[in-house]
Amino acid sequence: MKKIRFGIISCGMIAHFHAMSILDDGRAELAAVCGHSSIEKTREFAGKYGARKVYMDYRELAADKDIDAVCVCSPSGLHGIHAIECMKKGKHVLCEKPLDIKSEVMAEMIDTARDNKVKLGCVFPNRTRSGLRKAKEIIDKGILGKMTIVECQYRGYRPPEYFTSSKWKGTKALDGGGCLMNQGIHAIDTMCWLTGDVKSVYGISRAMLRDIEVEDTAMAILEFANGAYGVLMGTTISNVPENAPEGDRLRIEFEKGTILYAEGRTYLYTRKSMISNEEIASITGRRSQDIQGDDEVQKTLLDGEEGEVVSSSSDPSNVDIKSHSFIVSDFISAVLEDRAPYIPGDSAKKCVDLVLAVYKSSETGKKIDV
Repeated sequence: MKKIRFGIISCGMIAHFHAMSILDDGRAELAAVCGHSSIEKTREFAGKYGARKVYMDYRELAADKDIDAVCVCSPSGLHGIHAIECMKKGKHVLCEKPLDIKSEVMAEMIDTARDNKVKLGCVFPNRTRSGLRKAKEIIDKGILGKMTIVECQYRGYRPPEYFTSSKWKGTKALDGGGCLMNQGIHAIDTMCWLTGDVKSVYGISRAMLRDIEVEDTAMAILEFANGAYGVLMGTTISNVPENAPEGDRLRIEFEKGTILYAEGRTYLYTRKSMISNEEIASITGRRSQDIQGDDEVQKTLLDGEEGEVVSSSSDPSNVDIKSHSFIVSDFISAVLEDRAPYIPGDSAKKCVDLVLAVYKSSETGKKIDV
């Protein structure tokens, strides 16, 4: 079988995880790499992963007829520019999070993919975790009844040098935002994926301690389309970061139970008077004797055997390679099978639109429809 030939745009930290995932799959190869500042670093990256071609202009990589698909790993504010050019040249595109930092650009990306009959996917590792996938299944089946309250938080730490060591981090033009748009976008995407659409927001966002153009702290009150209400909080100045893969925590309350994602694990809490142990075992795949709790409140772990939790809340380079491999392998399958990728562009757009609404609310002091 002919291998899918990938290109990678930008050779920063996250690009290494894309390259490793491409090579590990076995059905693809890294054919070309495009850098933007240092030809020496770009050549070094290409040599490490066996790419034969090196570019310093993304338009040249996009025009390369030997490339089938491209991983866009550039700064967030360049995602749309790079992806659209590649898709117009017939390349499938897997884009790092966020999809872009502007709603109209994301809409153009989605339209360009459709018009050119190519795939557009995005990377949100939380969606690959077995416990959260099981939670999604339970929620979508309506087993827990009416959704009532949602709490979503990102709690991480980024020192001042994290921003001063980069020309684009903490800038409006290329980062697009701070603790919500960059770090907290994982938690927000997970929330949107599980809960459904947010109807309106009222929020504030500020740089409280860091000398940056974007926020290091933000909070918002959310109203969901399904009638639930929620609270969103994000910060990169916490002295006690959340011990989770993306520094996030999520609690979703329902009429008959609660979904809690904390410290990288997903739990289902139910009341025995509403849902029996036998019913829980049936919907979770767990044995009745594995369900913990007192006579009334039951606690069930939804995750499979996933090993140690990898947390990037304090160290952004501490990335879960298994999740990236899942998404890259699925994207390769989507290309080969001519189907939608696991996280398509229109789904990835929703969390960014919510963040933009929080920013607009903070600027205007008004409630904003999403």
